Amino acid sequence: MKTNTDNPANRTADTNSNIVFFSFIGDAISLGPHWVYDQDEIRTKLGRVTSYHAPITNYHPGKAAGDFTHYGDQARVLLKSLVAENGFDKQKFSAQWRAFWEDETNKTYRDGATRQTLEHLQSGTPPDRAGSDSHDIAGAGRNGPLFLLKWKDDDALITAIRRQTAFTHSTDAVVGAAEFFGHVVLAVRAGHTISDALTSAWAIKTWRALPESWLVAARESAASTETDSESLKNHGLNCHTDNAFPCICHLLLRYPTDPVSALIENATAGGDSAARGMILGLVYGAKYPISTLPEEWLSGLNARDEISTLISHFASLHSS
Repeated sequence: MKTNTDNPANRTADTNSNIVFFSFIGDAISLGPHWVYDQDEIRTKLGRVTSYHAPITNYHPGKAAGDFTHYGDQARVLLKSLVAENGFDKQKFSAQWRAFWEDETNKTYRDGATRQTLEHLQSGTPPDRAGSDSHDIAGAGRNGPLFLLKWKDDDALITAIRRQTAFTHSTDAVVGAAEFFGHVVLAVRAGHTISDALTSAWAIKTWRALPESWLVAARESAASTETDSESLKNHGLNCHTDNAFPCICHLLLRYPTDPVSALIENATAGGDSAARGMILGLVYGAKYPISTLPEEWLSGLNARDEISTLISHFASLHSS
């Protein structure tokens, strides 16, 4: 992917493209071991997860190495919606999201948040109140495509992040996590280090659903002698925000300049690695060009050409 550096508008467009691609890759690299909680099983079957693999569980039938999990698939629905509507329209996005799941040819896994949100929509609940009561952090991971749009200001983007997340995950913790990591991405995109971005995002928070102990625990484990797999297991490998949030921050703090190691260690640790990987990708993509990642991660991404074409729709937004 060519990087334009001739003016700030092109650099902004490139960075936003990186945010999207990094996030999708964070999902795809996690497909193989996704929802495997036995770390010995991952090591035995896949070793250190340095490349794409077909899933080794039954959760993602029909998926192949280089595909997305159901999280990445939903982010792709959002990206397509932004192109179709030339912006974020929650009503239309909800209709497109619903159509995706009601397509009988779509074999993507339906998690609890998806099933509950879909049931609400089908019963006539409006999109603003259709969100599930899920505490899974996955709802905070789909927001990469929103960074492609030109917003009036950062507050407008954060509002869209909150609305997009709450569409399927309406609990305060998940929406709060989405807002927090949105602020982190904005700070990193503006030139702050990842560590400083975590600190500054915490300082400006307007929510109360995220206890400071989560970030403190991440700082402690990142500075410890534990392996990443040990630390993430101790924080909790499941989908819930109270476990996944410190796992994500741990990896960001331990690998502030090494996105490749962070994404590999995240996938190798197991559990809900895909949700964590998408959020890690958002942050790292705001700082590093896609060329930072192994070439085979980009060339082996099965939706690479489609995503590139969709992203190109926004190329001129930040120069207008």
